[in-house]
Amino acid sequence: MSSKKADSSKSVGTAYFTENARVQACLKDLNQHFAEKPLVVSDILDPQGHQYVHLVQKGGGVLGIALVGYTYVLEQMGIRFMRLAGTSAGAINTAMMTIIKNKEDAKSVDIVEILCNLDFFKLVDGHPFARFIISKFVKEPDFSVMVKKWVSRFFIIFALLFLCDFVTFGLQPYYEWARPLCLTLFIITGLYTLVLFIACFYFSTLLTMLKNSGYGINPGDFLYDWIKDNFKKNGVNNVSELNAKASQDIPGLHLRDGVINEAGIDDIKGDVTFITSELVTENKLEFPKMCYLFRKPEDIDKLHPAGFVRASMSIPVFYESYYIKDIPCDDPAIKAAWNNVFDEEDPPSTARFVDGGILSNFPINLFFNENVQIPRLPVFGIDLDDSTPDDSGKHAESWSLGGYLGRMFNTIRDYYDKDFLLKNKVMQEGIGVVPLSKFNWLNFFIQDPEKLDMFATGAEAAAAFLKGFDWDTYKNSYSTVQHQITPNLQSKKSN
Repeated sequence: MSSKKADSSKSVGTAYFTENARVQACLKDLNQHFAEKPLVVSDILDPQGHQYVHLVQKGGGVLGIALVGYTYVLEQMGIRFMRLAGTSAGAINTAMMTIIKNKEDAKSVDIVEILCNLDFFKLVDGHPFARFIISKFVKEPDFSVMVKKWVSRFFIIFALLFLCDFVTFGLQPYYEWARPLCLTLFIITGLYTLVLFIACFYFSTLLTMLKNSGYGINPGDFLYDWIKDNFKKNGVNNVSELNAKASQDIPGLHLRDGVINEAGIDDIKGDVTFITSELVTENKLEFPKMCYLFRKPEDIDKLHPAGFVRASMSIPVFYESYYIKDIPCDDPAIKAAWNNVFDEEDPPSTARFVDGGILSNFPINLFFNENVQIPRLPVFGIDLDDSTPDDSGKHAESWSLGGYLGRMFNTIRDYYDKDFLLKNKVMQEGIGVVPLSKFNWLNFFIQDPEKLDMFATGAEAAAAFLKGFDWDTYKNSYSTVQHQITPNLQSKKSN
């Protein structure tokens, strides 16, 4: 990768994304669509007329660029966010939307500027050889395409060399020119074989290095420092400051005129949640909510919140695990906390985290409140769908290798969230899907035109969702379900 390509992410500004024809067409279409009947998505408003929703953002590596395009359109249509949650790439956009400015302000343009100044190439901060291999494999949406190419080239070259060796060896007795040619080909074949042995030995050495580094190709130090730097620029240096940002008051917050809801708005408070997976005790963790499992109350701010996002983004093998060490596991309060939450009587002294998407890549269940009879604001979710038509179809015999492995992995990581949505189908009415099958979620070598395409695809998905969303239908569906389950809940409590 040349330095010119590596720096290409710095060659464009925010207007490259926000003023794009496809993005502007989305906004124009929405304004025309809601010209006569204004957009209504919530009963919670501020004095400027912004409507508030809860927002959940799915993980997906560099596909997170589409999340920014999606939220940009939502914000341009006057939508703001109360509670926020996300996993992996969704955690990154969630973090930026939490720390930038105030809750009533639009954030997406600022996030676009941050992405414009980010050299994506530096996010792959591992061994040079590993970076080279990654760059070759992740440019195709389907990994199996590149695997087939490399394996095919290997066998074709090897087969051609042996064929030429055999033919020229047989021609030596008859043609004088065949002898030097045969010798040359034998030397080339030997060198090729030697190179392969060296490559295998080097690969074995890299595997040992991989084991010693916590089974991560990239240490993820640049990612952590980048997150921490953005937190600092926005006045967030510890957990307390993050919580203060997430829960800040919104002056003049009120119910929509003419709407009566006995629940009122006093309990409407913002917060933020990043999902990660803890391997030592095999549990799903919610940060910053569960900080008390790792530090005493007076020491909570010794944990930097950038670590929560880094933990959520710890893509297995691609990034090293994230660790929280020196947990006071013998402290009675810490032991009681682990026992109460996870039934763990012997907490670990060191916790090891990998990508939250392993257990919950779309944590929309966090915002379901069984005590609310009539919702005052909806839960919006942004679902990133990178499955290809063939690999997402029902004809299992036609799946590619990538499709097969993808379905197997998605079955594991999506089951928890899917099971919740199957039991609470009303929540699906707030979910918009962004189709991203032509992009590779690990392509950190992505160039500006692809970023723009991804951003615009997110914007178009947001526009389609808003045109199809009906707040009254959502409220009625939610209320109907709640009235059905309330008797059961009361029965369980009485028992």
